[in-house]
Amino acid sequence: MNAMTPGCPTETDTSALFQRFPHLRKIELLWGSRECRNFIFALMTDTRGGGRQGFPPEHAMTIMKLLMEHDFNYPQFEHGGHDGRWGDDRR
Repeated sequence: MNAMTPGCPTETDTSALFQRFPHLRKIELLWGSRECRNFIFALMTDTRGGGRQGFPPEHAMTIMKLLMEHDFNYPQFEHGGHDGRWGDDRR
């Protein structure tokens, strides 16, 4: 349990991330599911054809930690739901 964010099922400190981007609290509701893994992965992927501004470095690092933590705890969702490439999502 995240000591900094009451009720958050992660070990990663999400307090600053959720304070700056409250809509990302969706991660708490989805945690432990394929949908959560896909949601976190999509946050790190440009799905707007270069129109995405990106997250400040400290928040990008938190998102990366969340993805790594989710993959570690729920490896069954690591593959599938995306094509495995980092970067843009043009197909």
